[in-house]
Amino acid sequence: MNKSDNIILGKQGEEQAVNYLQKNGYIILDKRWKYKRFEIDIIAKNHNTLIFLEVKTRRNPIISINDIVSNAQKDRIINTAHHYILSNEIDLNIRFDLIYIDYTQKTFNLKHFKEFFTPYFD
Repeated sequence: MNKSDNIILGKQGEEQAVNYLQKNGYIILDKRWKYKRFEIDIIAKNHNTLIFLEVKTRRNPIISINDIVSNAQKDRIINTAHHYILSNEIDLNIRFDLIYIDYTQKTFNLKHFKEFFTPYFD
């Protein structure tokens, strides 16, 4: 697998995630929203909750779902989400979810982990 194959698979996984979310009543507000060098894969709304979603698509099975998003990546997502909230003057409940897509059998098997992580404050 080369880098462009991984990029293509990642974009296909994000499309699968968007379709899943829309079928389940989520409103997609943004895809690949950027702040500086950082990006949030999908930003959606469900009822009175704004959801920031990280999408991970993998060809190889993972050992632990908890290790799929590093603490540094969580920090970047939280920081980027903060700027999204400020720039759009959002006043909703906030949630950080993970959509994990297993592509080991050449089919997209999606799992949605709601409240995958929460912002923490020192």
